[in-house]
Parts: sequence; C-alpha cells; structure tokens
Amino acid sequence: MTPRPGAPRGRWANAGDLVAAFQRRASPPDRLAILSSVWEKECGAFARHWELVGVKKGTLYVRPKSSAAAQELHMRSEGLVKSLNKYFSRPWILAVRTTYR
Repeated sequence: MTPRPGAPRGRWANAGDLVAAFQRRASPPDRLAILSSVWEKECGAFARHWELVGVKKGTLYVRPKSSAAAQELHMRSEGLVKSLNKYFSRPWILAVRTTYR
C-alpha cells in the first residue's frame, strides 16, 4: 500500500499507510539467527558432533568433531539442506561442506 498522493511526506492518512511505512523500514529476519535456532532441532543428536560455522554464498560450513561425524554429515547433507530450507521463504542453503579451521 502506498501513501496517498495528497498526504504530506512522513504523515499517514490511515492505518494502512502507517503499516506500509513500517514494513519498508523493518528489516527481514536475520537468516543466521533463524538457522542457529533450528540447527539443533533439525540435526537431532548429531548436533553434539557438528558445530555450525557459518554460511557463505549458499554453502553451509560445519565443523565435525571426528572423521565419523564428517562421514555422517556427508551422507545426510542432502536431507539436511531440505530440512533447513523449509524455515526460509526462499531456499538459502545450497550445499553443506565440512571445515576444520
């Protein structure tokens, strides 16, 4: 909804104008905050063995605690990508990679 043409800038003619002005100023939810909050829920017991490092260009970087945990992450990566992307309006995570840094 756009403000009425005759309304002065910064003033609202009705509640719809106020809501539209607020929505333009409000930032979208922080995707990393959402990801970190659902990480443990989606990983289940494996969350103890996988540390979420970050996301860069659609790739989720995870630090496994052992080689067995890295192998398990590799096998479950496709399902993990699908289950994490359901929390976002558009698919954000494209791949999962391990990192040891």
